Amino acid sequence: MTQVTLKNFQDVEDTTVRQRVKLENQEVQAYLDGKLQYILNHRAVEHPLLNYYRQNAFTKEQEKKFYLECFYYFQYEPFYITGIAMNTRDYNILREIVLNVADEVGGEVPHSELFRQQINALGISNEEIESYQCLPTTTAMNQGAKQLYTEPPIERNLGALFADETMSAVLASQFNDGLANQGYDENVRKHWLMHLAVEVGHSNNAFNAIAPYVVDPKGRERFEEGINTYLQLLEEYWDGVDAIVRGKAPGT
Repeated sequence: MTQVTLKNFQDVEDTTVRQRVKLENQEVQAYLDGKLQYILNHRAVEHPLLNYYRQNAFTKEQEKKFYLECFYYFQYEPFYITGIAMNTRDYNILREIVLNVADEVGGEVPHSELFRQQINALGISNEEIESYQCLPTTTAMNQGAKQLYTEPPIERNLGALFADETMSAVLASQFNDGLANQGYDENVRKHWLMHLAVEVGHSNNAFNAIAPYVVDPKGRERFEEGINTYLQLLEEYWDGVDAIVRGKAPGT
């Protein structure tokens, strides 16, 4: 049900959004396009809960649990992503990471605060946010992402980043659709409306950084390990959220 396709990443019309570099090696281009399509089609990204949310109203209690778990998943991601820089002395990788994180924290209001404001607009107070105890699968997602980003090798770091940011382009669409279906206006949805394009650019950041490192089989093996480990953590995370929101058993 995704509304995001490979074309969104290849043909970016917004000049403020990061473009892909043009690769001379067409085999590497095809390989990375294939991995992007793999991520877009993965159950962790096209999760039943997220596609349900697009077209079905949550109760206020379901909505609260859903977004509180998301808050604890998203909270420290920019800090972890900057950790990638400690595993390389490649200025190209550093540039792409800095551009990514600058989008998240470089504005007048960091995106984490915009997300908190969105949660507040749903009627969830800061006191409820701070006192909430997230699921073990959410803690595992958070700690797993930190490990994937901060521990070498660099190819695995960038595989996780490619999975994360490509997924996020779809997630922004899923969340925006869900909130619109619930009747929330653009002011409440502005965090996700903004990210519809931003996350495409962030995926392209990761594409630009990894391209020289997946020419050989060893680099691809490490890259794919990062992708698959991140997606496994993410799938388990959404299964956990689904269990408390819809009462669905993991994997169903």
